[in-house]
Amino acid sequence: MKKAIRYFELAAMGGDEVARCNLGCMERDAGNIDRATKHFMIAVRGGDPESLETIEQMYLNRLATKGDYTTALQAYQEYLGEIKSVQRDKAAAASEVYRYY
Repeated sequence: MKKAIRYFELAAMGGDEVARCNLGCMERDAGNIDRATKHFMIAVRGGDPESLETIEQMYLNRLATKGDYTTALQAYQEYLGEIKSVQRDKAAAASEVYRYY
């Protein structure tokens, strides 16, 4: 488990949002809610929808604040605004499988 955590940390430092989300899940399961929330927030800013859903569930279970959830929603909306392009919109419209939002 120590090796797994170390590799998740390395991947997260390299910008991997899934690894960051995994670290958040590990921290949440260990009862470190503040650290978990920080990991999830970083992943949300990088565009990880699973982290956004996790923060929502934490809010519904009263583990995260309304402010945390609001900040996460705003960060995710910012991310979507940054990646928005005409080409992506056309690709999403042409395919039922491809969605970037």
